[in-house]
Amino acid sequence: PQGTGKLVERIKSGASINKKGFYAPTKEELTSRQDRYLKIYDKARIYFDEQFGSPLFLLYGTLLGFYRQGDFIPGDDDFDAGYISTKTTAREVKQETMQLVVDLVLAGFNCSFNRKGRLFRLRLADDAPDVHLDLRPVWYEDGFIWAHKQAHLPLNITDFLPPKTNELRGIKVYHPNNTEAFLQAYYGPGWRVPDPTYSNSSQRIPRFIIKKLDSICITPTDYSVMHL
Repeated sequence: PQGTGKLVERIKSGASINKKGFYAPTKEELTSRQDRYLKIYDKARIYFDEQFGSPLFLLYGTLLGFYRQGDFIPGDDDFDAGYISTKTTAREVKQETMQLVVDLVLAGFNCSFNRKGRLFRLRLADDAPDVHLDLRPVWYEDGFIWAHKQAHLPLNITDFLPPKTNELRGIKVYHPNNTEAFLQAYYGPGWRVPDPTYSNSSQRIPRFIIKKLDSICITPTDYSVMHL
């Protein structure tokens, strides 16, 4: 829906398409985009602190780069963060997330979801559609921590809360209370060593995990309810 009709023209001029279907940024554009992510995060962090009551902390590749080298992983073109939900079933987490998205939109943020209905992407009103944070609820159920994408980890809420505070490029950020436990549980014991070939898409995920995480994705009917 955000197409401009200039794909062929840009490809001929040397542009390329990344794995997400957007134009791959240059090095300078990437640095600028990462700085913009941090500005969005800063505003979102304040909202989560003051209005939602659950801190917004770094996750996945964003957390890995920050914790391992104090910056983004070279070439990283997205921003992952999450928050703890106190709900204990996927159904309750879904309902809470749907209401949170509505509240964020009413507060002036733009929120969207991918083709699977996964909530949610967050950006400011003047950001391009491809400049957004990937946010997700993190919750404890049946003895495990659950979160998109594909996380079913033998951790506890105390591994995330209270979060620790630090700075990334001069911006205040939160990270999990036991960051190393999360990184090892999600990436494995080799998380300290950069691996350019790593892809979570290549991991074999048991069907019950996929089914549980898919259950918190919204449907067209859910969207209609949120729109009202």
